[in-house]
Amino acid sequence: MKKQSKKDRGAGLSWIIGALILLVAAIMAGIYWKDHAEIREVRFIGHHYTTGDELTNAIPSPVGMHPDSLHFGELIDPVVRLPWVKRADIRLEANGRMILRITERDPIAMMVRGEKRAYTDRDGLILPVVPENPGDLPILYGFPVTPAGDTLDSDAFRIVRDFLIAARNNEFGWTTISEVTWNEREGVVALSHENGVKLIFGDGEFDKKFRTWEVFYAEVIRTKGIQFFESVDLRFSNQIVAREL
Repeated sequence: MKKQSKKDRGAGLSWIIGALILLVAAIMAGIYWKDHAEIREVRFIGHHYTTGDELTNAIPSPVGMHPDSLHFGELIDPVVRLPWVKRADIRLEANGRMILRITERDPIAMMVRGEKRAYTDRDGLILPVVPENPGDLPILYGFPVTPAGDTLDSDAFRIVRDFLIAARNNEFGWTTISEVTWNEREGVVALSHENGVKLIFGDGEFDKKFRTWEVFYAEVIRTKGIQFFESVDLRFSNQIVAREL
């Protein structure tokens, strides 16, 4: 076996010494921060629907306080009680900056009942309307628009939730539906974004039915024209029942 040269041993020793110096410096910096630093600034990142004012007003200001005197749970708990906030994580930086990273809830539909409006996420949590629209979401009918913070917890909603998740996972499906509702006889019913054709999806196997809808659209509707169709029933495994105008 080839012996290690003095030059190689010297380089290795220098690397180890350098690493030890960096480690000691990091430890000393940590000790200094622990003994002397205080919170100088608070920043919130990751939020979109929750305003900076809502976040700032939710917690007592920790500016000027030593990190050891803080109870981080008392800072996080009121933040996650805000309607759109799902999670909050705290990071302290050596310059005295406290970062609160906000993870917000992801809406899957806008619920409408009469004049009332609200959003809901995949957990069924009712979310208040915000000035910053969450995007191009389908409109969901047939469920109570209860106060923000309430949760939809019914078999019907869970089926519709699964439908909306399947739609989001299918780019074609997501872009071709505009309104969604539920009834006991037909299950999930949607209107197509184009011409408002009634699409009957039933109560399960939504991934498969979206693929069927995409194939039917490509092979039939694009040829004949969507304006000639009143409804498309996708509930059956071996056939599509299309009603023409």
